Amino acid sequence: MLAILVTSGLDSFFPAATTKRRKGSTDVEPEPGRLANLVRSAAAAQIALAVLALTTYHVQIITRISSGYPVWYWWLGGKLVRGEAWGNRIVVFMVMYASIQGALFASFLPPA
Repeated sequence: MLAILVTSGLDSFFPAATTKRRKGSTDVEPEPGRLANLVRSAAAAQIALAVLALTTYHVQIITRISSGYPVWYWWLGGKLVRGEAWGNRIVVFMVMYASIQGALFASFLPPA
């Protein structure tokens, strides 16, 4: 979860450095302005959260707060739209992760 938070935060904060242009790509560059500033500020908050989580938070806190940040959902949606294989793998991981957490919670075990 922390790897997804950090990667999506960095990719969203520095989109030009991480975007690879393919020949004949029809991707539209994000429009600079208020929306770009909003995404960058949300990505910065997500990166700060991931750093704090890595250094000080308990694993149960990490699992609860990691699904509450929209930047990695936008990042994952972009990967799925572009047809990248990592997007599908992350979705499968998240479905398995949520299912296991639900089963552990129903069994009165900690969702870690």
